[in-house]
Amino acid sequence: MTSNPPVPPRDLAVILAGAGMGSRMGSTPKVLYPILGRPALLRVAATFLDHPAVGEVIAVVPTEHEKECRLALGTVPNVDGIRLIAVRGGATREGSVGYGLGALAMNLPFVAVHDVARVLVSIQLIDRVLEAARRSGAAIPALPVVDTLKEVTHDGRHVVRSVPRNRLMAAQTPQIFSSDILRKAYSPIRDLSREATDESGLAERLGIPVTVVEGETTNMKLTYPQDVAVLEAVAKMVQWRSR
Repeated sequence: MTSNPPVPPRDLAVILAGAGMGSRMGSTPKVLYPILGRPALLRVAATFLDHPAVGEVIAVVPTEHEKECRLALGTVPNVDGIRLIAVRGGATREGSVGYGLGALAMNLPFVAVHDVARVLVSIQLIDRVLEAARRSGAAIPALPVVDTLKEVTHDGRHVVRSVPRNRLMAAQTPQIFSSDILRKAYSPIRDLSREATDESGLAERLGIPVTVVEGETTNMKLTYPQDVAVLEAVAKMVQWRSR
């Protein structure tokens, strides 16, 4: 008699960071920008809903598009009935993710923060980062920097020096932390005098070691209108399909 394989725990909550308007993309916010005919937010939400560890998804969206985003999320197939809601973001990334943390309701042991602009995030990448976070408490995906880096003057017109790149990596999302670590990083008593551009930066300030796992070249970020054609071509090349 064979036994069924154990069902993996639903131990991961997800905050989808998409509150920025993305002025370089024009009048349409990134969360609603269509990729192969479907808004970025819906594609990313569907990927996370497909992951067996995910038990809750909070999308942090632009205030002026909150209703539109909520209606759109209602069209995402959610066969497991995972909690999926949209909340208003703040003026900064830290503020927006903080709102997302405040909206979590299930008290799951791990929290992922993912940029909606990284539309092609894969189940395999989520797996790698989550596995590392389960071991160490904090993990991010990253790729080695391949371009030559230059430090320049404030006006950007002159080179100050070349920056060695042998120990530099470009961070991606999802970044996954134990919920205790992430809440500590967002504690209102910590030093807010220096802005952090990602959650790893907040953890680093607390002296918390952050594990790095291999990212994916296809996990690129939607920043400019011309990026849409590249993302769509890559999506077709890897036969990435929405639900």
